[in-house]
Amino acid sequence: MKIALFLFFLFAHSMYGLSQTYTLKDKWVDCGNGCQLLDPYYSDGVSFTWKGPSKGGKANGYGTAIKYVNGEYESTYVGEYKMGIREGKGTFTHKDGSSKTGTFVNGQLIGRGKMTTEDGHSYDGEFVNYRMHGNGTIRYANGAKFVGYVSNDSPYTGEFTNYNGEISFIQEGIPVEHIDKRNFSYSPKIGQRLTEYFDKDWNRCDAKSAAYYRLITYSAPHVPKGVVKDYYITGELQSEQYPVYVDYENDSQSFLEGEQIFYYKNGKIERKQQYYNNRLNGSSISYYDDGKIASEEFYYFGTPNGDAIEYYPNGKIATVRKYNNGQLHNNKYLHITEDDVPFLIYDENFIRNKDAWEYHGQNGIVQVNDEVSISMQASPERMISGGIYTGFSPMSDNIISVVTNQRNPGQGIVSFLFGFKDWDNLCALSIAGDKYQFTYKKNGVIVQNDEWAFSEYIQSDINQFSVVNSGEKIRLYINDKQVKEVGRIYYDGSLCGVSLYNSSLQPIVADVAQLVVHEVVNPSNIPQDYLPDEKSNQNTWKGNGSGFFLNKEGYIATNYHVIEGASTLQANFTRNGKLESYPASVVATDQQNDLAIIRINDSSFKMLPSIPYGLLSRTKDTGSEVFALGYPMASVMGKEVKFTDGKISSKSGIQGDVRVYQISVPIQPGNSGGPLFDMDGNVVGITSSGLNREYFKSENVNYAIKASYLKNLMEACPEEIILEEKTDIHISSATLTERIKQYEDYVVLILTK
Repeated sequence: MKIALFLFFLFAHSMYGLSQTYTLKDKWVDCGNGCQLLDPYYSDGVSFTWKGPSKGGKANGYGTAIKYVNGEYESTYVGEYKMGIREGKGTFTHKDGSSKTGTFVNGQLIGRGKMTTEDGHSYDGEFVNYRMHGNGTIRYANGAKFVGYVSNDSPYTGEFTNYNGEISFIQEGIPVEHIDKRNFSYSPKIGQRLTEYFDKDWNRCDAKSAAYYRLITYSAPHVPKGVVKDYYITGELQSEQYPVYVDYENDSQSFLEGEQIFYYKNGKIERKQQYYNNRLNGSSISYYDDGKIASEEFYYFGTPNGDAIEYYPNGKIATVRKYNNGQLHNNKYLHITEDDVPFLIYDENFIRNKDAWEYHGQNGIVQVNDEVSISMQASPERMISGGIYTGFSPMSDNIISVVTNQRNPGQGIVSFLFGFKDWDNLCALSIAGDKYQFTYKKNGVIVQNDEWAFSEYIQSDINQFSVVNSGEKIRLYINDKQVKEVGRIYYDGSLCGVSLYNSSLQPIVADVAQLVVHEVVNPSNIPQDYLPDEKSNQNTWKGNGSGFFLNKEGYIATNYHVIEGASTLQANFTRNGKLESYPASVVATDQQNDLAIIRINDSSFKMLPSIPYGLLSRTKDTGSEVFALGYPMASVMGKEVKFTDGKISSKSGIQGDVRVYQISVPIQPGNSGGPLFDMDGNVVGITSSGLNREYFKSENVNYAIKASYLKNLMEACPEEIILEEKTDIHISSATLTERIKQYEDYVVLILTK
């Protein structure tokens, strides 16, 4: 099985090169022949050529699309397009030689398909958004095969047949002797809103056994429509997410896209994170139940990248982990205690260092179980060991610890090795039965080798070894109880590990877990490369724009470019002269028309009074008087609503673009997304952009998207948004000052990061 798994890693790794070009954008790209197509994985520098029919300026029909990035060939798609979007049968070939053939829906490969790689591996099975996900068969170039359920491009549950015919099994990612058959049957009704029930472990169950319930509508088997909302069984919202595929049997294997939000029972956000192609991508932020940030980290397509920071409830930093493409800087991270004592911590990740640990030979077997544990099996009358360079300074004050579990109590000797350079230079704390021993060897000479001593603190199976190097002393602990103190030894090596000696005639097994080194750091001299970058501070907002309420339930209209790429949104507005701030999330977007709808996500948000304006669908005449409200350049001009007025200069924009008005109303950066009002109490447009003054030598040429396009987005929104008509019949006779006072509480400052 090990060989098959290794080959699969190479197979999956070759596909990962394809995903390196993905970003969180999809974008319409001009093919250079008056024809556009939508790239669902757009990145800067992308261009296309299209050979095939078109309709209305969009690729339409069977043809060939070739993608380039910064002029370099990237991929080829041969198949069907429908109004610029991949729709139907086709074959996608990447520059690395891999190809995928199947059915494309809304630009994505989904459903049954086939894949081959340049080095001879293949897959025949189910795909979700270009990734192997579902039942299928992987065939390796050397003749090995996996049949079963594949999750996120990796074997999950099924049977391996090695090239030599050896058969092994894996269930939910863990090697097993055989697969437990489960009788599971669920066939939900399509097109109806359903209530599904789950127990505390998120297994489907009946209502009486449920800890949670879900409201969901399926548009097709396994395919939900719009947002999926989960609730505590007591009725409070527990989460909102956008799966594109729901696994009926194992909810953890559902395929996620977009934002996922979890809530405490009090309505505060517990965690907010972004998924792209079922990988964490972008920021992942967790909160305490009072709304303060508990942790923040950033992912790049499933891989930690940048600073990962944890905070105490008082806002002080607790830990800082710095990642570069998944690699923890120096394999250490900074931890600061609540009383401000800093440590550098080495926390062994056995999976990351798998090659350094795993062994299969005469002396026995060392097998990595997961990130925090391994298993060691010693052959009769043999010793087996494993160790890793932990990088602590022999001169520093530090604490080294590890946990062991002897599965054959009373048999064998388990030794914790520390300060290890080689077998001639080491220290060891050993356990045999209920006795312990300390050994120190230097340059092949045994400097200290104590007699075995009894300790009541030793357990028959699970024991924690700890070594405290502080000042002029070394203190040895077993299960947090000191058993010995010796003079300080300044070790020759910085390796730590465990050995298992077996004097019996039968194999014995011990597990090893949680190998950790705490190295004390001078508070005034913490290495700079372990401190957080300033840009990592989530308390600093990166951008802002304007918006306005569509109804009293917290739906807000703005521009797409205001919220584009943002992982966190906050809506600020005044009510009765007081500032109110709430987290918000994206509900719907229209990138082509630069529109977006967001909604406040906070149970403490109170419904607003009725909206005092309406949306005007018909086009206003040239010369009509209009005015704008918004938050231009809020960081400089302040966070109060600003008023500007002017007229509609034209009923179309650049090159006759009928979607927008040209207006003489002055707008600045930050006005984007704000409302444009007429004198009859209607929102007629959404302020969006201005002509480049320096390039075009122009003055006060600005644009607003017509309100009719916002109405179209509201009607297409996955959540029903009921637009309120203005209720104040006297608004048209009110003075401009009175109108502004009525409207300004409904204009929102949108902060993004």
